[in-house]
Amino acid sequence: MPELPEIETVKLGIEKTVLGSVIISTKLFRRDLRFPVKENLEKSILNRRVLGVGRRSKYLLFFLNKKTTLVLHLGMSGKIDVSIKSENEYKAKKHDHLIISFDSGFLLIYNDPRRFGFVEIIEGDHTNYQRFKNLGIEPLSKKFNGKYLWLKIKSSSRTLKNILMDQKVVAGLGNIYVSEALWDSRIKPTRVGKNMSLTDSNKLVVSIKKVLDKAIKFGGTTLKDFRQVGGEVGYFQNKLQVYGKEGQACFRRKCKGTVEKTIISGRSTFYCSTCQK
Repeated sequence: MPELPEIETVKLGIEKTVLGSVIISTKLFRRDLRFPVKENLEKSILNRRVLGVGRRSKYLLFFLNKKTTLVLHLGMSGKIDVSIKSENEYKAKKHDHLIISFDSGFLLIYNDPRRFGFVEIIEGDHTNYQRFKNLGIEPLSKKFNGKYLWLKIKSSSRTLKNILMDQKVVAGLGNIYVSEALWDSRIKPTRVGKNMSLTDSNKLVVSIKKVLDKAIKFGGTTLKDFRQVGGEVGYFQNKLQVYGKEGQACFRRKCKGTVEKTIISGRSTFYCSTCQK
């Protein structure tokens, strides 16, 4: 599933093409996505201008005029393509579910083979959207700091891996980047929250932000399905230090440890048994 860096990469690509454009037509090829698409979606966004493009956790947001927000979630295998072909020239591909045409000449195509993604409309304040109500803080925001994390976890008996994967604690983190951040901070994923000091929490937050920023810089991680807006793969998989490296020597200088793999709550977790404590 695309995680925060992948969605942020897609958002940045969309901003370069459709920001300020007006939606002139919408083609919806099927409504039976993860959640059924409402009948009024096409009409709700017709002739609306894109005032901004945003992201909340792993959700893409198109801020339209008249206080309307189009929400796109890519699910497990979804991707967004942008084409400069006209609506008549573009031939819909297998698994294309939504095509939006803009007055700037661009087409935005939502393709999703597994149909775990969805598209919805928010009328009014998007912060009150039902799917955002239980989301935690954004990890790249200034409000996400060591003190915030420490107060959330200081009494918890859950592992750090589980805590960081909990979208109610911090939004948008996924399996790859949690493993990478814990390795960067030298903290073992099986350590429980109540055994973290404020200093440890500060160190972990710094590592989370560092890993996410670097992943966005390299266009996200493509292990299977993810593609950027122009169809390019991400390149952060070439920078991974621990994820998927089971049995390999630790990348950290002077560490003679080996990367191990364990399963936490059904998810593969990678760590160095020597330098992560």
